[in-house]
Amino acid sequence: MSEGRKISWYEMMYVVVLVGLLGWSVFFMNPHKVAVVDMDRVFKDVGVLQKIDKERQKKDFYVKGNSLLQAHKFRLKTLQEKLEATKTETEKDKIGSQIRQANERIQQDIQPIQAAMQQFEAGAVTTFRQRLQPFINQIAQKRGVDVVIYKGPNVLFYGNKADLTADVTKAAKEFFAKDMPLIDPALGAVPSLR
Repeated sequence: MSEGRKISWYEMMYVVVLVGLLGWSVFFMNPHKVAVVDMDRVFKDVGVLQKIDKERQKKDFYVKGNSLLQAHKFRLKTLQEKLEATKTETEKDKIGSQIRQANERIQQDIQPIQAAMQQFEAGAVTTFRQRLQPFINQIAQKRGVDVVIYKGPNVLFYGNKADLTADVTKAAKEFFAKDMPLIDPALGAVPSLR
């Protein structure tokens, strides 16, 4: 039989202090409260998505893009009809080449239009986020939340108590119903909260 090692008083005090710190941190420290906002849902629910669609249809790049696509479809239909009616391989190759050229041409013509559309949409989304931020801050302060993150692929789980989306939508809906430019030229104008 071996004799047990005696525990000295300072080792016992060390263990007591560690257990005390652990208990204090678990029960008395204020952990940060984190919440989530689903920006896509707010974007749609406050009506900004519909406004963007409506405004996009008024833009020159949209009208020009639609005209180009309609002309391209008509050209392809005509070439397809010719291709089906041809009998010789030489004619088929010639029309096939025209179809490829038409497809390459539309790709080149549509690139600047797509870039303009992306720029328009990016400006509208940036303006939306800046205008929404005060509402997120207001709801987070009411709920005592320290950190708000956007719902996305990096958020693995969150409970209903952590989801601020419905409250933010409710708070912001009236503001976004107002008639205002989708893209704020100043990008600094934010709504005043009551």
